[in-house]
Amino acid sequence: MQNPAAKFALALFTFAAAAALHAQTIVFVGGTGTGHYASVQLAVNALPSTGGEIKVEPGTYTGQATITKPNVWLIGQGSSASATVLTADGSNATSGSDEKSATLDVTKTASGFYASNIQIQNTYTQEGHTQNQAVALFLYADKSVMRNVRLIGRQDTLYLGSVGCTSTTCTPAREYIANSYIEGDVDFIFGDGAAVLDSCTLQIDENQGSIGNETTVTAQNKKFTNYLSGYVFWHTQINSNPATGMTKDYLGRPWSALSTVTSIDSSLQAPINAAGWIEFTPGTTNNLPTATYSEFGSTGPGAVGYTNHTRESHAIYLTSTQANNYAPDTYLKGSDNWMPTTVTH
Repeated sequence: MQNPAAKFALALFTFAAAAALHAQTIVFVGGTGTGHYASVQLAVNALPSTGGEIKVEPGTYTGQATITKPNVWLIGQGSSASATVLTADGSNATSGSDEKSATLDVTKTASGFYASNIQIQNTYTQEGHTQNQAVALFLYADKSVMRNVRLIGRQDTLYLGSVGCTSTTCTPAREYIANSYIEGDVDFIFGDGAAVLDSCTLQIDENQGSIGNETTVTAQNKKFTNYLSGYVFWHTQINSNPATGMTKDYLGRPWSALSTVTSIDSSLQAPINAAGWIEFTPGTTNNLPTATYSEFGSTGPGAVGYTNHTRESHAIYLTSTQANNYAPDTYLKGSDNWMPTTVTH
């Protein structure tokens, strides 16, 4: 077992290396003068192949952007995350895919991505269009970290995926999101990534403006048993608008037969249905028996099903010892002993 001093030294070295990489080049979005660009995409294009830091001035920037370079740090310069907004209104129906609909697309080659103090949104549904998949952030880059970000959409707000798959396995992508806000209504966190949402706030909106329609926070899609994939809600709060009256709020539905989501010490202020989880397509799919949906320490109005052990029959009630295995630096460490909680700007 690695001793604490060696672990701390490794963390310092990792952080210093990452800082050196991202500090090589600094460019700006907004403002005027050398190194200032009108859009995130132009700023990304201006970075060298090794990445760099993009400082985004307060304001609203309309248009999609794609990041393919590693070690890109995207930092809002406003007094709060909502002061710096990246916005677009693409949808699966109009663009041809979930990824192409995204306001910001962070691809598998963009490992080491970091974002903070910024809002990324997709306004497609809010602008009166028919409900459709409309992604705010499409992320499948390993060792990605986001702090104090706001991700706003309706259906399929945030994609957290693996790097890619063969016919027998997938290459994991580890994603750590801390102290952030994510809003949506149907499957608004989806994909097969390995992600921890640490001390975040998740906001469930009415599905198509009706408190009677079904809402699902997650649609996790683990494809094989032999790679790291699954979402962890760690000390996270789940709210809803409205706070009462909704009866079909669920923590998730299994996009695949191996769908995996765990909630640890989370506050379920939304009126989560006692079952907690629902079949992906009731009457057609049968994924719940093989999905891994587990929970420990849930509190709040939506925790009644957990407290009374009346979640759907395949749900797992963890012990405190088992819950500790999902701590961010434990769950996401991988073979390189990555410690995402130490990665800060």
